[in-house]
Amino acid sequence: MKKFACLVLSATALIFGCNAESTSDSPPQQEQDSGTDTQESTITVCSTVEILPSTCVALSDHFTQSTTLAKGCYRANTSPTLDEGVSLTLQPGVTILFSEGTKMEIAGNRTLIAEGTTQNPICLSSEKAARGSWIGLDFENNDNPSKLAYVTIEYAGNTTTDPTRGAVQALADSGGVTLEMSNTTIRDSEGYGLRIGASTHLPAFSGNTFTKNKLGPVLADSEVVGLLDAASRYTGNDKDEITVPSESLSKNATWKSLGVPYHLIGTLGLSVETHWTLEAPNTVIMPAAVGISVSGDDAALTAVGTKDNPIVFTAESKTKGYWDGIVFDNSMNTNNKFDYVTVEYAGDTSSVADQAAVRASADEHGVTLSITNSTLRESNGYGLYLAGTAVLPNFGNNTFTQNTLGPVNVGFEAVAQLETSSTYTGNDVDQIRVREGNVAESTSWADLGAPYHLESSVHVLKVWTLNPGVTLLMAKDTWISVEGDDAGLHAVGTDTQPITISGVEKTAGYWHAILFDGSINPDNTLEYVTVEYGGSPTGGGEEGMITAASDSHGVSLQVKHCTIKDSGQWGIWLGKFAEVNSDIETINTFSNDAKGNVYRQP
Repeated sequence: MKKFACLVLSATALIFGCNAESTSDSPPQQEQDSGTDTQESTITVCSTVEILPSTCVALSDHFTQSTTLAKGCYRANTSPTLDEGVSLTLQPGVTILFSEGTKMEIAGNRTLIAEGTTQNPICLSSEKAARGSWIGLDFENNDNPSKLAYVTIEYAGNTTTDPTRGAVQALADSGGVTLEMSNTTIRDSEGYGLRIGASTHLPAFSGNTFTKNKLGPVLADSEVVGLLDAASRYTGNDKDEITVPSESLSKNATWKSLGVPYHLIGTLGLSVETHWTLEAPNTVIMPAAVGISVSGDDAALTAVGTKDNPIVFTAESKTKGYWDGIVFDNSMNTNNKFDYVTVEYAGDTSSVADQAAVRASADEHGVTLSITNSTLRESNGYGLYLAGTAVLPNFGNNTFTQNTLGPVNVGFEAVAQLETSSTYTGNDVDQIRVREGNVAESTSWADLGAPYHLESSVHVLKVWTLNPGVTLLMAKDTWISVEGDDAGLHAVGTDTQPITISGVEKTAGYWHAILFDGSINPDNTLEYVTVEYGGSPTGGGEEGMITAASDSHGVSLQVKHCTIKDSGQWGIWLGKFAEVNSDIETINTFSNDAKGNVYRQP
């Protein structure tokens, strides 16, 4: 047996057409605002609506003056219209059943005030209990705020002519539209529950429920999705996602943790122009071939999660390189922070060969980004790309793994900011790719558990320290030049943690040389170092894989407990004025050096 959709308050109550056994001949009143209806009537429950149509009175199809509908049941046979300046008020307990294909439009200086209560909610439903039976409520370019409170809107969202239709829509041009919405339920829409545009204002929005909607709870432009509140419920839909058409973000930039992911759509990505904050836990799903850009000092991205409540940037498809990634471009904003963040399936290299899941790019202006306790994985490029001018105020306990090109691509000047608590292995190529640069300030490189692959030659102008365990892989025909007294190369390993300077390819003469030129810096030391596969004949005429040359100014170098092998020329070449340890030929191990172990210029 079907339950009645009306609950009778008292046996003597006057029934307003909402009950199939109504004894009243008087329909609910549609009157000009003149006060509050004091008559008792039934409380309408927004369910089992199919029993109501025969008992509901017809709703006016045209309102020429401001009108208050007394509680009761009404049937909208056509889409009602309001004249300019007209306000339509629905008292608590009102039910309106909309015929198939109808809607209510509130535009310009028209207003809808629908304020129910917990005990007397308002129901906007359909004669037919089916998704998309009617179109819904349209708020467009209105000057005055409309209100929905304790309202249930159901069976709307017809998508026949609009595939992104919402049961309730608040859309406008730059003039804006204002809607206050609280304790309201939107359910069983054929489209979305709510759709809001970039110029929508929601001065009051809380405690709402969006459930059983086919396309999802909410479609909200990136400029306004931050207006959604965490106290509302967005689950129980066919797709539990907040759909976000994205282009720019310049306002309302705190995206709350709603219990469902934000799914960005469109072909333009998201350009962040202000301080964007993601509250934890949170997930952002990215479409194909687009990225997120945080550009300039006014822009920032703060994504701070916890171990149990992380923040995730992922893709529609769990495929390497599905989307571009996140780019911080010349943004020295200290609010650029990642903590307990995962970025995955990014690094589309189709247009940027050295693409990365996260890029910190800059010219001499610089870029800043703190990354801690975060994972960058499944990139088709690198996990992380750093400009040489990148500043990392906090960097530690990160994981770079399962990336096609490697864990990190870094400008030479920024290498020293990488640290040992992070993991750089488990990639297709476990190498730190280092772009061209010079040692302009004294710096130390740590053993990260993966070798440094140097793309170009290195000019050492200050002291460069290589810590025990470090491996350098030199590109073809490149060299390391240590020139002048301010410059020094200090590579001191241990018996159990030697340092290795090798070639990308294990071929004698693949790279050129380490050249100490006119440097009598006491830091010039190679100890427990393997130097191999250098000695290329190209370059400045140097004939040794390790060369110490100078005019009368002199050059000094200590080479101890080293293995020097597979040089295309001499293992060590010493100029006339070179000062080296006297046991250089006996304390070191030489093998397969094409011209011999050590040459001393007479």
